[in-house]
Amino acid sequence: MKVPSRPPRSSALAACMLAAMTLVGCSALRLTPASLHGSAWMLSAMGAQSVTVESSLPTLRFGSELITGSDGCNRFVGTWYASGSTLRIGRDLAASRRVCGDAVHASADAYSRTLARATTWRIENGSLVLLDSRGAALATFAPQPSGLVDKVWRVTGYADASQAIVGVRPGSLITVEFDTDGRVRGFGGCSPYAGPWAMAERRLNVGPLQSANTACAGPADLREQETAYLRSIASATAMRRDGERLELRDAAGAVVATAAAMPRTAPVSQQ
Repeated sequence: MKVPSRPPRSSALAACMLAAMTLVGCSALRLTPASLHGSAWMLSAMGAQSVTVESSLPTLRFGSELITGSDGCNRFVGTWYASGSTLRIGRDLAASRRVCGDAVHASADAYSRTLARATTWRIENGSLVLLDSRGAALATFAPQPSGLVDKVWRVTGYADASQAIVGVRPGSLITVEFDTDGRVRGFGGCSPYAGPWAMAERRLNVGPLQSANTACAGPADLREQETAYLRSIASATAMRRDGERLELRDAAGAVVATAAAMPRTAPVSQQ
């Protein structure tokens, strides 16, 4: 891999991050011990301590020249270089500026510092292990899943009438689940809904969706929220999964819905 003669400027990295964050439908390539390129990972342990909070698991994806991922709070992008077992991850990581709690920010900072300390890597029982200059294990990563069907997703945002992403109303629940039988179903905030879905040649097709139209207990705007959400998800043509977070985008590349994985404890609808 070609090594940049000098680190890109922060503005260039920010532009690269924006471009990287607009990619959709990415799937991890099959990893061989000789290459990290194209692989995607989720943090499973920092040192000897396991990481178990699925919705905010840090991630790592090795592109042709850039490394991208999430630190558990913000998306980041930067440079990387590998030769044999040698690995260098740039200290010039550019990140988004989402506000998270103090504990999450502390964990995110620790993760970024860990990446900067890595000097070598190895594959161990299918996991990626990053090591420091003394050979001590810094972090262990599991292969990152790339599909839709293994999770129930709790929707965190959707596109409103102006195509801006708005958060789900506090106290309300919207879910979506993609079944292997080609059915998408969930709870829209007022009613269960269901319909067909398919992925063909990397293009996602959702709907038409039908809602049970049951009475809405609570504020009147819950029905408006459900209508806007169902319209948004039906416009999705591509997906991007980053660990336990999901983005759905339309044909123009605009985000139409965001979601986080939730534990599969019970069916989200009876349809």
